[in-house]
Amino acid sequence: MSFWNIAYETNNVPWDPGPFDGHLPGVLDRHRVGPCRVVDLGCGAGGSLVMLSRRGFACTGIDSAPAALRIAAEKAREQGASCTWLVGSFPEDFPKSKLPDGCFDLAIDRGWFHLFTGRAERERVLAGIARILAPGGLWYSLVAAPGGKRGFVGPPRWKEPELRRALEDRFEILELEKSVFTPGESGSMPAWICVMRRP
Repeated sequence: MSFWNIAYETNNVPWDPGPFDGHLPGVLDRHRVGPCRVVDLGCGAGGSLVMLSRRGFACTGIDSAPAALRIAAEKAREQGASCTWLVGSFPEDFPKSKLPDGCFDLAIDRGWFHLFTGRAERERVLAGIARILAPGGLWYSLVAAPGGKRGFVGPPRWKEPELRRALEDRFEILELEKSVFTPGESGSMPAWICVMRRP
């Protein structure tokens, strides 16, 4: 059983944003994103997708932890949201036969992309995201940034130059701003708000 599945089975998920990612409504407003086909990569308990579904988005969530998707599906049922939940690791478990080219207009992730620090692995992920996005489609990612509590380990922290280098070959960066993971939470980990467009 994976680390992620155990975490959701035991409700040991300090990274969970609660109802939904607090940055997401502002990102949608700033970039004028209305209801469209959206995928959450590493969706966890699905709060952001439930919120988006209730706003008229066609929502798909992907996560490698079945326990997370069980929680997400129950949350969606309770709140009257309609979402598709897919278990597996992206991109390796989702070839064209499962997710056709250009099948989404928006991809989102909160603390998922930043885990891919190996160059080859990262290139596979970036190629996968570019493939499933329609031309002109947007990708919003919240990525851990340097700083925060001394002695706290947490996820890999990305400096701005290395993040730009990783993204610019495949995406046009529309927004790259320093913030925190959970707005309004004391001591929240520093993060980059990244919004990119597929050319």
